[in-house]
Amino acid sequence: MNWLGYVQIRLQEIQPASVYALDERAFELASSLLPKTPISMHGKSPNTPCSLAIGIHALDGLSAQNAQYLISQTRLFFAPRLLLVEHADGVLGAEAFRALGFTLSASDPAENLNIYDYDLDTYKSVPDWLNPRFWAHPERWKP
Repeated sequence: MNWLGYVQIRLQEIQPASVYALDERAFELASSLLPKTPISMHGKSPNTPCSLAIGIHALDGLSAQNAQYLISQTRLFFAPRLLLVEHADGVLGAEAFRALGFTLSASDPAENLNIYDYDLDTYKSVPDWLNPRFWAHPERWKP
């Protein structure tokens, strides 16, 4: 499957309540697939955080530091979920995306593109030790 078909399927599956487009191509794609969904363009801050941020080659022309900054700012202020289509040999490699919490969802070797997905709710599993079984029990303490 090519990258465009995969992104179209993912957008239909996610059905975001609102979208934050990181570039013009992402804005056009989201507008055509989700006509009733409010879409904000990068550079124009939405009133409330969006459900999903999407970028198609949004990191092109940026340094690695600026690309990481854009991703961090988007996650913190605009959308807790990101879907990015980037060149496999782009400014950020697979290791950098993995370090930022992204998973490689799909790749299109014919066009040398990777699709990365980030979701704040699922990017890190809860460790076994983090449960009430290991917490302090104040009722057991005697003054």
